[in-house]
Amino acid sequence: MAIKIAVLVGSWFHMSALGFRYVAAAACIAFGLVVLESVAGPAEVAQIKSRQDKLRDMGGALKAINDELKKRRIDWDNTVVPNAQTIKDRSGYLLNWFPRGSGPESGVKTYALPAIWQNNDDFVTLGKLAQVEAAKLNQVALSKDANALKAQVEAMGKACKACHDGYRSPDSEKEDEN
Repeated sequence: MAIKIAVLVGSWFHMSALGFRYVAAAACIAFGLVVLESVAGPAEVAQIKSRQDKLRDMGGALKAINDELKKRRIDWDNTVVPNAQTIKDRSGYLLNWFPRGSGPESGVKTYALPAIWQNNDDFVTLGKLAQVEAAKLNQVALSKDANALKAQVEAMGKACKACHDGYRSPDSEKEDEN
């Protein structure tokens, strides 16, 4: 009888240990999937990098136009018109550059704040405003009216700033200064 109890207890213990191993393995797999899902894969990394590059292009283009306004003679054909076209072209895709999962939770360094997805209606409204201002900037550049260009560069800057104020990390400004 004692041997049967020992065998039964041993069997139970073996099954419990085996069961524990299965539960532990399942927990590790589940945890691993959660970790993998929360870290950006190659496609997400490429998407975020592309977004950053395009936004940097737009900022550089606006700066080039603004710098041109400070000169005695504006180079419309080689600087203002092509840069205004770049801003207009890029802005048309702006709202597609922020899919869910491409924020800080991706694990990729980004200055996009979670507020983009939390307040998406407002973000979309500001993005559409930037698109409208970019189209106006392009029209003004084509007209080659310096006074209108100055006013529109200011309007475009305000549209960019409206989005940056609520949806871009202030850490970006620290890095821009370096």
